[in-house]
Amino acid sequence: MAADFLDNHGLAAPAAPGKRHNLADVIFSPLTGCCALLALTLSVFLPVDGLEITVCWFRWCFELPCPGCGLTRSITSISHLQFENAWRSHPFGPLVYALFVANTLLLIIPQTMRERFRNKISSHSWWLYPLYMAIVLSFCVFGGMRLLVVMMSTL
Repeated sequence: MAADFLDNHGLAAPAAPGKRHNLADVIFSPLTGCCALLALTLSVFLPVDGLEITVCWFRWCFELPCPGCGLTRSITSISHLQFENAWRSHPFGPLVYALFVANTLLLIIPQTMRERFRNKISSHSWWLYPLYMAIVLSFCVFGGMRLLVVMMSTL
C-alpha cells in the first residue's frame, strides 16, 4: 500500500523495469533519506527538554499520548549523547535513530554501494518483512499500553 502511494507519486527510488517496489525500496528511498537527514539535523539544534509546545495532534486533541509521543525528544537526546534520557523518552528512539542514520548514509555513499545494499536487503526480505511487521506491532502495543496506563492513572 505505501509502496503503491510512493510509486504513483514518484517518491520512491526507481524500480527496475517490470518490477514492483519492495519494502526496502520504500524504507530506504531518497525521499526517506532526505527526511531522515532533516530530522537528524534538527535534532542537533533542538533542546533536549523540548520546545514547550505540543506538536502531536493526538495529544493536542485528546490530551493523551500517542504511540509516537516522545520520539522527537528521544532522537534529540541521542544527538546530545544523553542515552538514558533517550530511552526514558521513548524506547523505540534508538531504533528510529539508527534507521535515520542508515538512510542518511545511503544518500551520500556511491550508487554502486547503494545498489549492493538494496540488493542485500531485498534478498533477505523473507525474514526482514516479518521483522518489520513485528517492530510495527510492538510499537503499536507499546503505545496502546502507555495510553492505557495514562488513562487508568487519571481515573
